Amino acid sequence: MAQTPVEVSITSWRKNTVKPGHEHGRVLLMPGTGYNCDRPLLYWAAQALAENGWRIDRMNVRNASDDLSTVIPVLNDAIDDWVASVRNASGTDGSASPARAPRLLLIGKSLTTMTYPHVASHYGLPFVLLTPVLHHADFDPSARVIPVPAVGDDIVGEPEAPSVEEAAQAIRSEHAGDSHARVSRYNGPAPLICAGTADPFYDRTRANALTPHVHEYPDANHSIEVPGHWRRSLDYLKEVTASVAQYAATL
Repeated sequence: MAQTPVEVSITSWRKNTVKPGHEHGRVLLMPGTGYNCDRPLLYWAAQALAENGWRIDRMNVRNASDDLSTVIPVLNDAIDDWVASVRNASGTDGSASPARAPRLLLIGKSLTTMTYPHVASHYGLPFVLLTPVLHHADFDPSARVIPVPAVGDDIVGEPEAPSVEEAAQAIRSEHAGDSHARVSRYNGPAPLICAGTADPFYDRTRANALTPHVHEYPDANHSIEVPGHWRRSLDYLKEVTASVAQYAATL
């Protein structure tokens, strides 16, 4: 029997406190597989940002296949529609200058962090990567990971990813003192990464090659929780929430 195609929908959060048109910016909150936007990492990040004047939109994903190569393009299309909708509502279009475009932020968990290459290369938007997929999942036949060209991984030939030479040139520029050097097509602010050291999908080397904004949580799993230690888990939840709020405040 054929698998039901992945379905993606985006709705405004019912707990938004700021009226449309008066927000500090717009956030797209995106779930992981089996980790929806009401789960702790995403829920409390949304609460913190809503208190700071952001309006939250939430993505729902159904029927996601284990083959991530079939899911990621659908997620990317949904993000394209969201960006266009927000910009149209603000009176700007996709060609608007950064000074005139609305302030946008994306927060992804696990599965949806895989959209980072598309978002960075097409829009240059800030992105919070909660438990990003930096080491491929055993169940995924396409063995997808977030491309990190600076470490020369075996997926750098993907069209969305910069080439190894482009990454190397950016590194040479940084060593030469050009602090504004960017890896071609990975535009915009460096993302924020939050992940546990016991997460099987986490890779410290690749995380630090992707961004200087890496927050690690010792012994934490893929939910940034430490099984059997609820106090540590709650402390980590507070730290992640504060890190997201601080990252957003710099935008």
